[in-house]
Amino acid sequence: MIIDIHAHCCDLRTPGSMDRVPLTMDALLARLNDEGIDRAVMLPWPACPEAVTFPGLFGDMPDVVSQIRASAAHPDRLIPFGNLDVRWGGNSASADFRWLLERYVDLGCRGIGELGGNLPFDDPRVVNVVRQCGELDLPVLFESCGPGEGKYGLIDEPGSPRLERLLQLAPNTTIIGHGPGFWAEIGPLLGPEAKSGYPTGPIGDGGSLQRLLRTYPGLFADISAYSGFNALTRDPQRGLAFIKEFSDRLLFGTDTCFADAEGRMPQLGFLKDLALAGGITDEEYAAIVGGNAERVLAFKA
Repeated sequence: MIIDIHAHCCDLRTPGSMDRVPLTMDALLARLNDEGIDRAVMLPWPACPEAVTFPGLFGDMPDVVSQIRASAAHPDRLIPFGNLDVRWGGNSASADFRWLLERYVDLGCRGIGELGGNLPFDDPRVVNVVRQCGELDLPVLFESCGPGEGKYGLIDEPGSPRLERLLQLAPNTTIIGHGPGFWAEIGPLLGPEAKSGYPTGPIGDGGSLQRLLRTYPGLFADISAYSGFNALTRDPQRGLAFIKEFSDRLLFGTDTCFADAEGRMPQLGFLKDLALAGGITDEEYAAIVGGNAERVLAFKA
């Protein structure tokens, strides 16, 4: 079974990109059929003010709950996640999110994400929500694209000290990493700018990402978007070694943001080519494209 861990069904256009084709439910299902993907995790977006780009507010599914309900109408193809802003509930580090999380579970949600608030990983409000998700066995998928104006997602310094602290403070929660700020750490960083971008070139002996994956069994890696693809392919030999070492922790995803051809992602074809060439075994391929997601989501076909 092939499971896309990172799919959307919403209007992600900005006023300056109205020529792009938004992601309707029909467009999402058509893409899955076209790419041969059996099921997809549908991540509602946006849930935080940093990610609101205006056109989506006027669409058919402008909010998290409407997107969850729409995906729940296709239980054979879509696996809904809930989403939230950790500043909800009074913007307090002691806010009780259990009522909301339980309602999401009642709607069929298998996890939470992608968290997009532009706050440090170890902010007490982030830790509070991630711990409560763990109590309900809900994995948490986060975005990390750097700090500052126009950015969204959880924030860290080079070396991932804040992500590591979150992993230590919420050891009972499965955490799924995603985004430039996560994947840049596959290699050594020269400074904060590289962490928020798409570094190129050799990854050498690796960066903090390898160390964290080896140390914390509850951390998984979503290979979607250009950030994931760039990380796995910028140094082909070392990238292949990374894939093989962590084949039990990698989750195939696309993060396709628009319904036009320009928005398609190459990850699945890349993995199929690796398997056909003998770079990865059939078992490693099966784990990455679906088996690991089944474990994380406690889902059986």
